[in-house]
Amino acid sequence: MPLLVTSASGANGDGYGTLHGTFIDDDRIVDPRGLAVDPNENLLFLNSGADRVLAISSHGRIVRDTGRIEGLNPGGGNFGPDGRYFVGLRSERTIVALSTSFDAALEHVLPPRVVPFPRGFAFGQDGRLFLASGIAPKAKAITPYWPSLQPHLSSPLGWSQIPN
Repeated sequence: MPLLVTSASGANGDGYGTLHGTFIDDDRIVDPRGLAVDPNENLLFLNSGADRVLAISSHGRIVRDTGRIEGLNPGGGNFGPDGRYFVGLRSERTIVALSTSFDAALEHVLPPRVVPFPRGFAFGQDGRLFLASGIAPKAKAITPYWPSLQPHLSSPLGWSQIPN
């Protein structure tokens, strides 16, 4: 599935604007679920529904590929304060971190199943991690808790205990 670049249009920015063309056409890109730009290397990181993470150059070439990671089922992704790339795992309901060079194993930075139905995450300027939870697929309402983590000085990224 090709990755398409569009511009928003309409009063609400509905995303159905002018098609600017295919940026990259590669079989490894299936159901793209997250995009983030690494400012240090000017690479676009993409989470693919094919259970992999890709780094793409500004010329539209895949320059790094984690390869298929069984059960990854990635959601969104963001760069953390330590420069690593963080990926939400939808099935595991957690977040993992990986080096931008993809040369180290994935590291679970939150316990599995910590978020009832993950809908996204972000880092504050002070390094705090904010989680959002939405409505479960079976229409059971889940109360979001954000910020769900409070700063803790002894933790490398400023995280503390998760509320139950």
